This record gives sequence, C-alpha cells and structure tokens, in this order.
Amino acid sequence: MRRCESDNTMNSNGWNVSEQRVPIDILLIEDRDDAIEMVEGAIQETRLNNRMVIARSQLEALHYLRHTVSFGPLDADHGMTKPGLILLDINMESQQGFDVLHEIRTDPKLMTIPVVVLTDNLAESDLAYTISHGVTGYFLKPMDAGQLRKVVRDVEDHWNLLWNAPCAN
Repeated sequence: MRRCESDNTMNSNGWNVSEQRVPIDILLIEDRDDAIEMVEGAIQETRLNNRMVIARSQLEALHYLRHTVSFGPLDADHGMTKPGLILLDINMESQQGFDVLHEIRTDPKLMTIPVVVLTDNLAESDLAYTISHGVTGYFLKPMDAGQLRKVVRDVEDHWNLLWNAPCAN
C-alpha cells in the first residue's frame, strides 16, 4: 500500500503532486529496420528519458509482455519492466500487428497498456478494427518527434496522476 509522504505538495484540486517524473518504458513492435531507426531517432530527438525495447515479431512482443507481467513491475534479473506505452506497427507481415493488438486487448494483464498504432496508411476497415480494440492514437509514418513527445508526456502524466492520487486525511 502506498503511503502519503509529507513532502508532497498539493495542487489546487487537492491532489498530491510529485516533482519527479518517472519515465515509462516504451515497447516498439516493428519488423522493418528503417522504421525502427526512424522511431529511435524520434525518441532521441525528443530528449526524453525513456527506455525503448524492440520486438520484431508477434511472438517476440507477446513473450516480452507476458514475461514482464508475470514477474511484476520489475524483473531484477533481467531489468525488464512492463511497458507504459506500446508503439505498434499495424502493417507487419501476415497481419501480425492486428493479431498482437487483439492479444493485448483480450489479456486482462495487458489490456490497460496504452497502444499507439504506427502505419504508412490506414484503410477505413483497419481504422474501425483498431478503434474497436481501444487504441490510444495513431502515427502516420514518418513519425514526427513533436507528436511522439506529446504522446509520451501525456501517458506519463496519466500514470503519474494515478500514482499521486489524493490521500485520505
């Protein structure tokens, strides 16, 4: 159980506010080297302190995700943590992107992780499928570093707000 610390400050809404931001881990599920380099470049350009883990296939992504949730928030032996954000290439070979999205959204231990879809183009049927599977947002490739920074900050702010929820007096 989390304790309220007396050195936290209160904002105008009565919420405990911590000055320290905890960077989230980002899982990139992408099978093309050029797209991986593009996302890595955007992450570096944002100058955020986020660690990025890369999975190049559905099998690799699901293995990583299930391993991190089975060991809790931190697997000290492997330095792995459950990602706070998934960037998913929806147009991977053999519809793997759609399969991964379905697996994530139907697994109770994974379904709360925000998923942002990466795509070269998004057909109307693909858009309907991803919306029905609760994606957080979309990036059309090539990715803009400013958009990425905003998404990462928004997700971090969301989790920091939940972490710093008000304490009963």
